[in-house]
Amino acid sequence: MKLNKKQGLIIKHSFFNSFFLFFLFLPLIIFSQNKVDLTKFNGKIVKDIFVVGNKLTKTKVILREMQIQEGQVFNDSLLQRSKERLENLWLFNRVEMLPFSNSDSVSIIVSVTERWYFFPYPIFYIVDRDWDKIAYGFGFVHLNFRGWNEKLQTSFHFGSRPGVKFLYENPWVGDHLHFYTRLYFRTYRMENYKYGFPEYHTLAAVHFGKYWDRDISTILMLSRDQVKLDKENVQYMESGKRQDVNYGIRLINTFDYRDLYAYPSKGWLLRLGISKMGLFLPGIDYTQYLFDFRKYFSIKKLIVASRLYTLQSYGNAPVYDQVFLGFEERIRGHFNETYNGKYALIAGFALRYPIIPLRYFSYESKILPEFMTKDLKFGLNAGVFLESGQVWNHHKNFSLRNQITGYGFGLHFLLPYVEVLRFDYAFNEHGRGEFIVEALMPF
Repeated sequence: MKLNKKQGLIIKHSFFNSFFLFFLFLPLIIFSQNKVDLTKFNGKIVKDIFVVGNKLTKTKVILREMQIQEGQVFNDSLLQRSKERLENLWLFNRVEMLPFSNSDSVSIIVSVTERWYFFPYPIFYIVDRDWDKIAYGFGFVHLNFRGWNEKLQTSFHFGSRPGVKFLYENPWVGDHLHFYTRLYFRTYRMENYKYGFPEYHTLAAVHFGKYWDRDISTILMLSRDQVKLDKENVQYMESGKRQDVNYGIRLINTFDYRDLYAYPSKGWLLRLGISKMGLFLPGIDYTQYLFDFRKYFSIKKLIVASRLYTLQSYGNAPVYDQVFLGFEERIRGHFNETYNGKYALIAGFALRYPIIPLRYFSYESKILPEFMTKDLKFGLNAGVFLESGQVWNHHKNFSLRNQITGYGFGLHFLLPYVEVLRFDYAFNEHGRGEFIVEALMPF
């Protein structure tokens, strides 16, 4: 379909009346969409795709994510996958798709409700999933810069891990080439994970990647981390100096076939990574290997989730870049415990079941804009989980008897913008319980 700079789409005259009528009755059509048997359109040629509701987002951003295109044969599973891909952009409160047929062809209406994209925002978050490490501050973010799904963010942090951060990300460079770029700069202070003394970091990173198709990508990361310590802590530096400049190169391959990133119910994710760190730094030379596999499937409404993760470090790693459990990666039931070494292994299993199925609400407001009041999602799921893992320094010391294990149950609230707010209660092997509140899912 041809593009028009002013209107976005040039609609052939023979289809104008049909488009106008469907646009007029779109709310009613969308409301009854669940009653439509989409399989009856299978085998027909997709003649037109109409996008409505996108005030800022470029139509091209929406069309390029869809796995069903004009001129292709309609398939209901590809339509569902296209809807999921648009939801995974996190640009819209709601995405709905409605096909309608005329003889041997089919047209599709894609209706989106855009989110709030640009705003100054207060910062309040939990560092390393630890409620004793509260960070706060303020920042400015545009989650859909120029309408092309680019991210632009500047923020100022205080409390735990104070500093300044800048981020620019473009997930799609080049039409059919589909490259990825990311620029990242941050200065911050943190407590050393092992000994607790302060570290002062100035980190710069450039990411350049390539999507081989919509679900497979390779990303090359170049980083420079300048780390300083106070004079009284110089003995912890392998170089014997107050400052290290740690250059690194990382290669990450990702295979992501999950239906929804925030709360998957089917599909799988595999992330393979290798990092070569300590370049040009005497006394420091180490390589890290990452394996992270997650699998999801559903038995009717019951969601089964599993994960196997390992991070292994070989060589002489500095004190500020060792392998840990108890920070970004944790075992619920041992949530506030920390373990460090050269190698880490985690296995997880979970069952999740909807109590209140996902639904959408809208309300009128004379003060708030539409993107804060229209098509706001809400759902409630319950879940149980089992997690186990360990950290070790020498492979001969690895033993299943050294595993730390936790299990428990929780409630998962599906909310706009936050995506998932989770309340868990976990137990360790001895039955000691702990209450955990977090955003998003650990796997």
